[in-house]
Amino acid sequence: MRFFFSKVIFFFLFVNFAEANNDIRFIDINYIVNNSISGKNLNQVIEKKNKKITSELKILGKKLEEKKNKIVSQKNILKKEDLDNLVKVYENEVQKFNEIRKNKRDEFNRFTVRSKKKIIDLLNPLITTYLKKESIQMLLQKDKIIFGNDTLDITEQILKLFNDKHKRIQFE
Repeated sequence: MRFFFSKVIFFFLFVNFAEANNDIRFIDINYIVNNSISGKNLNQVIEKKNKKITSELKILGKKLEEKKNKIVSQKNILKKEDLDNLVKVYENEVQKFNEIRKNKRDEFNRFTVRSKKKIIDLLNPLITTYLKKESIQMLLQKDKIIFGNDTLDITEQILKLFNDKHKRIQFE
């Protein structure tokens, strides 16, 4: 009798697991953000902005380096007071440069986050509609899953839907 009950319990556990398996899917949001048409455009915009910021900062850094070299070369010629004044002016310019660099990097990071959030905000209604249409009860993020059957991955279907609906997104 005990053997019979254990088989019945095992059977119901197996049936419930199999049924739940049909209601669970997983998705790789990062893959969609980076590989969608809009995501690829965003990556190009981010790369251009990064190069522009880097080149601007290099130019400012070279000017500061030249000024430093000029001060060092005049070290023995100038009076101590004049040299101290030049060093103070140089230190203030270095401080301003560091502030500019920090502000540009912060603005760049904010732009990147806002732009990716914009893609995700457009992606959420598509995912919700897809889940309702396919009667999917639970959606998991792929990077949180250790093992999973590839048939449960809906990333490519959502990517296709997203590309069809949002071919071009304007980024600030």
